[in-house]
Amino acid sequence: MFTRFCLVLVTLLVAATPHAAVAARIEQLAWLAGCWQLEGQPVGAGEQWSTLAGGTLFGSSRSLHEGRTVGFEFMSLRQHDDGRLVFTALPNGRNATEFNATRVDANGAVFENPANDFPQRIHYRRLDDKRLHARIEVARDNPSQAMDFPMHRVACGAPGVHE
Repeated sequence: MFTRFCLVLVTLLVAATPHAAVAARIEQLAWLAGCWQLEGQPVGAGEQWSTLAGGTLFGSSRSLHEGRTVGFEFMSLRQHDDGRLVFTALPNGRNATEFNATRVDANGAVFENPANDFPQRIHYRRLDDKRLHARIEVARDNPSQAMDFPMHRVACGAPGVHE
């Protein structure tokens, strides 16, 4: 009886634990590789991701305004030795912040770090082979503290030219 109680208690605790990392394989996100133009933004604004190699995807993003770079970020998606899939962001040259994968499937992923001020949650969702939707938000699901980034695939090295 005590063993069954302990099993039920552990099951409930695991189910109730928010932001638990999930078993995910970085190969599920290999589709992210390439260049992505932000919808409605100047040519060259968006993200670029390397091909998958060594359990890592490297990315960079750029925001433009009136022909000038006004924001940038270096990113990595890495499969750690302990199995965790981690998104690391270095916005505008600041210190790295890690976000653990909490949900991953063949068309997207969610990464969370509840200790970070903003964002606390990062979403990537493949809509089809040519379209991607990214979103950053506060984990408490406050819609006023979220930003959406619709993107479409473009040929790398030729901004604005569709593949």
